[in-house]
Amino acid sequence: MLSKRMLSREEEAQIGEEKEKEKEDLEEISAELELADEDDKVPYRIGDSFFSLPVSEVQELLSSSVERINGNVESLGEKLSGLRDEMRELKAALYGRFGRSINLEA
Repeated sequence: MLSKRMLSREEEAQIGEEKEKEKEDLEEISAELELADEDDKVPYRIGDSFFSLPVSEVQELLSSSVERINGNVESLGEKLSGLRDEMRELKAALYGRFGRSINLEA
């Protein structure tokens, strides 16, 4: 049976930082590829394999990857915001019922 658990602040930060780092890495690679010759072929990783592709095609693939990551980050942010709102409502209900006899700020 699956159980729900709250992510710690460290876990939330780590997930966000990983996505931001991945996005920054892709943007950095895109910037470096702008300096390459259009006729060059560069290795591009798809899954566990590398393929030699033209620079223009790699730039398009990187651009779509950045857009996908932006969408993921935005989606995760919205989901996190909704969960925080729900958590606030639940805390208010629990504090209303149990008063100061409980501590939910762990």
